[in-house]
Amino acid sequence: MNSHIVLGVSGGIAAYKSVEVLRGLVARGAQVQVVMTRGAREFVAPMTFAVLSRRPVHTEVWGSGNEPAVDHIALADWSDLLLVAPATAHTMGKFAQGLADDFLSTYFLTHRRPILLAPAMETAMWEHPAVIRNRETLSERGVRFIGPASGSLASGHEGIGRMEEAEAIVEEAWRILSVHGDLAGLRLLVTAGPTREPIDPVRFVSNRSSGRMGYALAQAARDRGAQVTLLMGPTELPPPRGVRVLSFETAADLHGLLVREFPECDGLIMAAAVSDFIPEESAERLHREEGDRTLRLSAGRDILASLAPLRRSQTVVAFAAETDDLENRAAAKMEKKNADLIVANDVRRRDIGFDAAENEVLILTRGGDRELVSRRSKREVADKIWDMFLEVRRSKCEVRS
Repeated sequence: MNSHIVLGVSGGIAAYKSVEVLRGLVARGAQVQVVMTRGAREFVAPMTFAVLSRRPVHTEVWGSGNEPAVDHIALADWSDLLLVAPATAHTMGKFAQGLADDFLSTYFLTHRRPILLAPAMETAMWEHPAVIRNRETLSERGVRFIGPASGSLASGHEGIGRMEEAEAIVEEAWRILSVHGDLAGLRLLVTAGPTREPIDPVRFVSNRSSGRMGYALAQAARDRGAQVTLLMGPTELPPPRGVRVLSFETAADLHGLLVREFPECDGLIMAAAVSDFIPEESAERLHREEGDRTLRLSAGRDILASLAPLRRSQTVVAFAAETDDLENRAAAKMEKKNADLIVANDVRRRDIGFDAAENEVLILTRGGDRELVSRRSKREVADKIWDMFLEVRRSKCEVRS
């Protein structure tokens, strides 16, 4: 695999590990262009990276001395992956806020292919609310993370913040590069976000879904070469680039879109949180002065099950948000909805799932496969789901042939 990688090195003591990352990438046949921040040059000399990569190291936007400026746009066209190791709190902050005051941060804004960050910092910094928010922002935009790991830190303290080992970083970079394009040629449909069911002209019944999981699935499918349509419920997330987006509000709206779009797709992931109950709507605003009210709720349509007459060879993924008996309830739902696989998560936990940047899920298939995906960013979970989607799809094709 003749891969082109931009390796960004920012200013932390872990910069010395980046030398081994570079060695590992080159050993696998990658062409690597190293970009260093000013801080990184305090820890490792650019000449070290230049010798190992056999390329001049980029350090300044405007060039240095009599050398011409480097064209970061042309570099973005050349690169298949941006890997930043180490990614310091400062560098992550600049990426999240769109600041561009050196070559690496300027290049980040032009890069349009997969991005992998290997953070390295003290535990207190990693757990600071500002850093948490920055990494959530980056994750929502499709940036992947590896680490940090726990162990001995430069301060002498023990805790989370160590940059992952070079071998693990190289392996993850290679995994990202190897899946790039494996969904090419497929027309994929993803639903995301909550539904809103009106009670009266000013009130509605909804749920806690933020849409982040569906967005991550749409972004991952796009990056892996698919033609993606995202059916988007009411959320505050900006529509992802390079994805066709159609909006819905109620379960009935979503059903109408699915009836139109599902027959022409190759696969559907039903990540939207659809209301199970529909309130009896009042045409007039309800007023407190009128006294107590009883809200009548009727069971809503099982939208995924209702698509059965429109199904041909599509691969279908359901979601199950549960509070107890996770695996058994998910398996029952998979059968009822005639899904090929189902993704289940425990919505009692506040650190994953609804309105969180991370998730932990159990994936079950009709063939009996079972995979527990431990807590990680929703983008990483999305890639795991697409991996399983492809395995199931290939198995179905083999059976038909």
